[in-house]
Amino acid sequence: PHMPLDSLQRDFAGALFDRQRTSALLPVLVDPDGRAAERVALYRGNVVAAWQKALANAYPVTRAIVGEEFFDALARAYGHAHPSASGDLNRFGKHLPAFVAAFEHTKPLPYLPDVAALEWLAHRAHYAADASPFPRSRLAALLPHELLVAGFDLHPACTWVASCFPIATIWRAHQPDADCALPDGPAEGEVALVTRPRWKVEVVASSAAEIAALSTLRRGGTLQLAIEAALEAEAAFDLAPMLVRWLDLGVVAGIRVPQCA
Repeated sequence: PHMPLDSLQRDFAGALFDRQRTSALLPVLVDPDGRAAERVALYRGNVVAAWQKALANAYPVTRAIVGEEFFDALARAYGHAHPSASGDLNRFGKHLPAFVAAFEHTKPLPYLPDVAALEWLAHRAHYAADASPFPRSRLAALLPHELLVAGFDLHPACTWVASCFPIATIWRAHQPDADCALPDGPAEGEVALVTRPRWKVEVVASSAAEIAALSTLRRGGTLQLAIEAALEAEAAFDLAPMLVRWLDLGVVAGIRVPQCA
């Protein structure tokens, strides 16, 4: 029997997601050796394997925390709940943090959704557009009054997320070149700053003052407004070491000084 191509494609996709729909697909498949159902099952297994591989690439820390077997089951459940809407599987895991937050079997790990949220930012930072870090020599050449009225262009990979859990420490402790250990007992929450100074994504603990300043700059505010926002968040905010930190981390991709300054 013949059917329109779009109908065949829908039925085939449906059979990949639901094995109960395979029987409705079989009559329209060429099946000289009676193995069509077996071949559809093979396709189905490949789809699930692709989900697992894509999510493992984006969420290695989450995978390490819950274990490989649990993570594979999580990926399977997530894939059924959030089928890929793009040909780029690097975008597939966008909704995993929210999915983990609502997933019954991860409720004993209340920090996991925030860790996953940080991992997604780190994953996206890896694929963000390139931008050359702003050189220190050009910053040093600016006069103080020029600097205060300047606008800052942040690197496309620069993002941040706040949590009531020590997510930056957890992320860093799970890296191959870990420079810190997992918290031993209850720990304070952290704001995690994600950067990509060169080719490698970095995650560092931040502060409310730093994020207030960066948020102001990202919205187009001047450095003067960023300083005011930071001081409102933290009276002890010190601009000089923060500027050095931003340059070291590749946070700043450009500085725009008004011509009238």
